[in-house]
Amino acid sequence: MSSRLRGSDLVDTVPGRNFVAGFARDFDRDAQDLSINEFLRSLSMDTLLWEAQKDISTYLYGTEMDDALQVNTRDPAIVAMAAAIADELGSPTRDTFTSPQRHSGRVETLAPPSVRNRTGSTEVLPDGALWTATPLDDGVDTWTHSRESEPEFVCELRFAPTSVKVARIDSHDDWRRLITAHPRHGSDTSRPDWKHVAQNLDAVHLSMAGLLAAHPRLSEVPPNDSRDGYRHSQSSPWAGVGPWSTVSTAWMRLPHNYEWNALHRFH
Repeated sequence: MSSRLRGSDLVDTVPGRNFVAGFARDFDRDAQDLSINEFLRSLSMDTLLWEAQKDISTYLYGTEMDDALQVNTRDPAIVAMAAAIADELGSPTRDTFTSPQRHSGRVETLAPPSVRNRTGSTEVLPDGALWTATPLDDGVDTWTHSRESEPEFVCELRFAPTSVKVARIDSHDDWRRLITAHPRHGSDTSRPDWKHVAQNLDAVHLSMAGLLAAHPRLSEVPPNDSRDGYRHSQSSPWAGVGPWSTVSTAWMRLPHNYEWNALHRFH
């Protein structure tokens, strides 16, 4: 079970805080007679994801830490927007662990994943997992949405989401629990032991909420400890999810009674 995202969770990370501040500005400028909740409901998943991915990228490789420090987190407009975004991302209509999921690349027959830890000492992601993305509008999915080019081939994985033993990463606490429940042996306890995860779970899904909130908390790891965004994202007791880059699912095992659709070619 995942933690319910709170507005305070968002404003306590660099990308979450800037995401909130950006939509607070948009609401003030464009909302007219809409309430905050109506304004957020009017936004497409594409729009929300685009802004989230931009905030992640500029946090890791740009100057967003400076921008985040200039946001007044006690401003009533920021507090209200943060709470409203947390509610919106927690709505069933914004669920991103849905069937079908899409896989970019030509795979005629699925082989069971063989999951292991990557060899690099700073690697957060698993090796050998089956990666899928969540479909959006107009044939786009969360992976292609984060890239400048579309893959030539895409496959669809259909399954019953309720039958999958999945860890949903919707918050900093969800990510921390996954790591502490599946710690690596030795000195590196900041990243999951993916081989152990694969023994206990079918999949790990990073939602848009988790993409924004599963990072070092500014209240615990001030940016002045490291002005380099990527190093800051790895500097708390648990490494941040920045390397995931977008909403996606890492499959440890194939779901029960799945369907792997015929290849679809983009035109």
